[in-house]
This record gives sequence, C-alpha cells and structure tokens, in this order.
Amino acid sequence: MSKTTTKPTRAAIYARVSTSDQDTGMQVAELRQVCEQRGWCIVAQHLDDGVSGAATSRAGLDALVADVHAGRVDVVVVWKLDRLGRSLGHVLGLLDAFTAAGVQFVSVRDPGIDTTSITGRLLTQVLACFASYERDMIRMRVQAGVNRGFGEGVWRCVIR
Repeated sequence: MSKTTTKPTRAAIYARVSTSDQDTGMQVAELRQVCEQRGWCIVAQHLDDGVSGAATSRAGLDALVADVHAGRVDVVVVWKLDRLGRSLGHVLGLLDAFTAAGVQFVSVRDPGIDTTSITGRLLTQVLACFASYERDMIRMRVQAGVNRGFGEGVWRCVIR
C-alpha cells in the first residue's frame, strides 16, 4: 500500500514599515500566526525597516521576489497590501510575477485579497481592471494636456 504525502505549503512573509521609529514586530507576529493556523511552513521572512512603499526596489522586497523566481516559496503573505507597495501598478506587477511563478498571495488585513481562494482570485482580477482603467485615464489626461498646450501655443518655443 502506497502512502501519499503532500509537502507542506512553503510561505514567505513580508513586512515593511516606512520610518525607523516604527517596528515590523506586530506585522510579523500576526503573519506567523496566520501561517500557523493555515498549516504553512515559513521558509523565508523578508523585512524592510524604514523604507517607503513608493520605492519599487527594496532589499527585503527584492529578496522576496528572488525567492519567488527561484521556486523556493508557494505563497507570499503580507499584513496589508500597502506594505507590498504604494503604486497599484507596481503591486499588480508583483502579483502578476507571483502568478506567473505559480505562487499564491495573501494579504491578511485586506479581506478578499487571497489568491488561494477562487473569490480572492476574482477580486485580484477586478483590481487589475481598475489599474488598467487608471493607466488609461492618466494617459488620456496627459494627451489632453499636451493637445491643449499645442493649441494655446505653449509648445511652439520647444518644438521646431
């Protein structure tokens, strides 16, 4: 009789605080608790202390992405989505990279953002639609501004 065993889900937790007078301890404690409740084995912990979420390159985040691409994790767990990044485009780019690598994503404090469930995957796709809409709106406003500048003669001295 053969015995089938399933390997435990390998989790990477990521926490970030924006200023050096803050601490990631509260986030890490809750992330560890959630992983334990779900039966996930934490194989990596990545922290960025005193780093703005607007920065797209951060030591902890870059190490997390490297773990994802190397196939060392099955799920990425964060405390809140804004800990991952402040720009919706950047966050969705990261989520796309996770998905492409076959890695799930859970944001503990953002109900519904959990790609381990069908509902969570739907919500993530809806967020991606809003990000696409936002990019199109920005592009349209920039083009309208450029057209207005040309129409009012503002750009004549620049373009010859």
